[in-house]
Amino acid sequence: MPVFRRWSVERKARFIDPLNVLPAELVGDIFYLWLLNELYPHPQYSHSQLPTLLCRVSKSWRDFVYTSPLLWAHVVIEASQGAVPSLQVLKERLARSQSAPLFVEIVVGDHPDKEALRVLFAQCSRFRHLTLGVLNLSWWEDAPMDSFAQLRKLSVRTWTRPGLLVHEDELSSLFKSAPLLRHVNWHSTADPGPVAVNGSKLLFLDLLAFRVPITRVLEVLEACPNLRNVTISFMDESEQVPTPLSQPIVLHGLRSLYLYGSRHLACLLESVQAPLLSSFEIHWARYNGGACGLKALQTLLAYSPHLTDLALHEFLQSEDGLISIITDHSRLSRLVVTAEPDQKKLITNKTFELLTRGDKESCTLPQLEELVFRGGLYVQDDGILGMIESRRGPLKDVTYSSGSQRACGLRSICLDRCRPMELKAISRLETICQEGELKADGAFMSRTQSRFFSTY
Repeated sequence: MPVFRRWSVERKARFIDPLNVLPAELVGDIFYLWLLNELYPHPQYSHSQLPTLLCRVSKSWRDFVYTSPLLWAHVVIEASQGAVPSLQVLKERLARSQSAPLFVEIVVGDHPDKEALRVLFAQCSRFRHLTLGVLNLSWWEDAPMDSFAQLRKLSVRTWTRPGLLVHEDELSSLFKSAPLLRHVNWHSTADPGPVAVNGSKLLFLDLLAFRVPITRVLEVLEACPNLRNVTISFMDESEQVPTPLSQPIVLHGLRSLYLYGSRHLACLLESVQAPLLSSFEIHWARYNGGACGLKALQTLLAYSPHLTDLALHEFLQSEDGLISIITDHSRLSRLVVTAEPDQKKLITNKTFELLTRGDKESCTLPQLEELVFRGGLYVQDDGILGMIESRRGPLKDVTYSSGSQRACGLRSICLDRCRPMELKAISRLETICQEGELKADGAFMSRTQSRFFSTY
């Protein structure tokens, strides 16, 4: 009997082992997806040991993991002195990845471990994604490197005290030897200096720059003429805003542009043209002291006839500015406007009357599907409901300049940071939502919020 029971347990153990019942390729995919789920989006140093956790389950799992290169291809490491316990272990780990593309995240502190960096960058020809978190790059030339032949994405994060050199110009050699590089995240707390960016093939750029002149940002954009998506977070508290470039930078392929920062962004807005731009969002920093960038924005958007998605956060100073944008860009399908906290009458009945569809088959923003206003609302309930009801159904036979036809109705509206409507008006809006495909959200339809948020 004991022999039979032992046999049953062993048989059951073999049966539940996925390696005994599933194809090896499927098990490998399951393990790899688990690894990615644990690693990202916020990898930590300890995550480099995740493959060894699988090895502890059984001998069959250990043998399988050791011969699965992809499970060893994600390396998260601190390459500071004293942080790497064993160079031999690091070499063995890299060897287990065989010829698989490597996804490497390296953090280097005040005192870099140059031996560990040499071991890592000896494999740079296999790097697919590289993330560097560094105080400075003075060690770069001490790590002999071949070309970054497979590198698609580069992330650089530097942090240092004002006045200290970061030596980011050392990365010029990387850009020159990475023919497949398409995506760059560059987060810097200091002026990177004249980095020789070979950016003709870059498509995606995420640039966060503190204490960096806007002229440096323009140099980067000029070096990357084929960008499709750009995110720029920029802070410069100096008083003087540089004059725009005499010859604008034309980004022929740019589709999406996100900006956050100080009034110096006005120089960028007036120095760039993006004829295919379809999505634009800007957050105007509060300490801009009431400076208005509307003229600069209009300069940019005048060369962007395909704009469909527009978000302006704490940017507009007057309702007339909003109305001018609405009337100039008839293709908008999504419009988001956030008022500054002290603005009480940025958006009034005047705007809602403009957006209300009349009896005729044409109207302002005929393709509008999503509308978001946060703060600055001074509108009667009837004005809100009248606009919403007028846009419930799609327009019929609307002809645009391109000759194409498209029927659109309002699908989503959010009015927030405002007083709620009267209960009768809220009930009416809820009925509208139930009858159609409209989604309504925000404080304006709250039944519990105080009705003394503002007065008319």
